[in-house]
Amino acid sequence: MAEPQESSNAGASDARSEAMPAVRRVAHFLGMIVVGAVIPAAVAAGLVGALGVSALFTGVLWGALGAKLGGTRRMAYVAPVVGIVAGLGAYTAYGWWWAVLLAAVGLLSGVGFRFGWFPVMLMAPFAATLVTPTSSASDAVIFGTVVAVGTGYGIIIVRRFGAPPVVDGDHHSWPVTAVIALMFGGVMGAAASLGVALAWSEPYWVPEPVLILVMYLLLGRRERIREKAVGTACGAAAAALVASVALPAWALTALALLAFLGALMQRKTYWRMYGLYTFALVLYSAAPDDVAFVAEQRGFQFLAGIGLLALGLLAVHAIADQLARRYPQPELAPVAAT
Repeated sequence: MAEPQESSNAGASDARSEAMPAVRRVAHFLGMIVVGAVIPAAVAAGLVGALGVSALFTGVLWGALGAKLGGTRRMAYVAPVVGIVAGLGAYTAYGWWWAVLLAAVGLLSGVGFRFGWFPVMLMAPFAATLVTPTSSASDAVIFGTVVAVGTGYGIIIVRRFGAPPVVDGDHHSWPVTAVIALMFGGVMGAAASLGVALAWSEPYWVPEPVLILVMYLLLGRRERIREKAVGTACGAAAAALVASVALPAWALTALALLAFLGALMQRKTYWRMYGLYTFALVLYSAAPDDVAFVAEQRGFQFLAGIGLLALGLLAVHAIADQLARRYPQPELAPVAAT
């Protein structure tokens, strides 16, 4: 008669044992939010104000992303460079010197293809592109310093979640590397120059798709170029249609929130995800009377960046294929963890 009771007690014990790891994971995640976001943000705000909070979170993002793509140890070496170019980007944004900076940083990061370091070096153009503009050199120094500190903090966080010390990237001969570096620097400079020449208030939206798509190319997702173009066009067109209805501001904000949540649920279908993201971005960032104008501007900015990257890839493939046949890449020995 006691067997059913023993069986139910065993089942309850198993359920509790299965629930405990889930509880620990949730507690661990909440603890990482507090330690990785809340406390550092409070410290940065107390020391240098809102600029420090923006710089800290920016640095954490670049540090975590670069460590996942290229390894924690390599990203640690690149962290000071990220801080320097972030400070320069903040001081020069968004003028012609900013466009020159993006071209130079793109060229420098492209050289990483010679040694397999391009995945981590890609964080330098990210840091120079997406910045908080500053009006003084001292604020730019503060911004760059906090970005470097945040980058190190991001490396520590992803290392806690098992990121490897080294992820070796592609290696190319010097002639091929030179072609890739010149192309990448030229595309970044051209994208920034287009936004500056047209006097856009947020010209970083032109080089932004270039950087995102280059990251996807590193991950072997070349189809993202076509899907991002389709999603951008659909999202901008949908926002322009909404503008014709003349909805109040609260309704636009609600639609933007719903679209953003929908984008988070469409990760397996990239063009839908990016279409919803573009739609949400336009509705959230535009005043009710300017939705159509912002939709046209954002759509053109994104598509211009995608087009520049596509042209650059066509050119670099045509030249690099000829150079690869002329200068064949020798078989590489295993690279030591550096």
